[in-house]
Amino acid sequence: MLRFRLAWFAWFAPLALLSLGACAPFSPVHKPLASADRGKVQEVDVRVVVAQESFMFSAQPPGMSAALGGGLVGALIDSSVQQSRQKAMSAEVQAIVGPLLDYDYRVEAAKALDIALAEPTTFPLKVRSSQLLAAMPLKAEQDARIAATRGGPAYLQLLLQYALEPGLGAFTTRTSALLWQDGRSEPSYRASVIFQTPIGGTARSAVIRRLTANDAQVLRGVMRESLAQTLHALAMDIAGARSAGVKTARFNVNGSWVTLAGNSFDEQPGRVLFRDQDGALYSVRSAAP
Repeated sequence: MLRFRLAWFAWFAPLALLSLGACAPFSPVHKPLASADRGKVQEVDVRVVVAQESFMFSAQPPGMSAALGGGLVGALIDSSVQQSRQKAMSAEVQAIVGPLLDYDYRVEAAKALDIALAEPTTFPLKVRSSQLLAAMPLKAEQDARIAATRGGPAYLQLLLQYALEPGLGAFTTRTSALLWQDGRSEPSYRASVIFQTPIGGTARSAVIRRLTANDAQVLRGVMRESLAQTLHALAMDIAGARSAGVKTARFNVNGSWVTLAGNSFDEQPGRVLFRDQDGALYSVRSAAP
């Protein structure tokens, strides 16, 4: 199915701490939660890590490596052209980022997290605590937290990355979820969730105005929806939702719209959830933008 090769341009801070990794393939890995492990979870502490300070953008990759049949020469050309395009974007990015700096994804995501987990029936695991973090825990702290799951609550960590696609055609989040329990260093559950919603419009200035109008009502709503839908997809996956028929949806990749297909496991008005052959979970608009 579809894999992503991301050439993210982080204007404010690189996401070196995120295991999703900038400038690397986004390789979904899915490890379902076994029914025996699900039955042993009494409570879970949820931590959502958003290490970004602002939006990330990307110039479209030139694709010379593929055109030349791969190899070092094509890769070097791609790298050189990509760097040139990224520099050319900088002035444009500055103009775009300015109006968006007043709106913090972490604030909106934290609100969505509280709302989503306040209802006991929303999540299949009993949530003891939830928190949104601005940085990954240090290794010693992380190791201690995982070790504490022996005889204590399970530990669910979500590493989230968000971006505006080139051309501002869509807002995308990519999340890696890991669940530890029983003091085991190896997660008992692992999943990747990709959320996307089209923004619409053609002129960048018009898109920015629409996103930020009325105290950024549209932008705030998209931010909250991304976290809520990510949690919804994880909840269904953890509960063992079965896949149904194949669904198709439009998806924006580096500014270009492509058609994705996968086995659906939930459908809402205007939105479909499906998984690809690697088990990656997608929450995307079911209607073409």
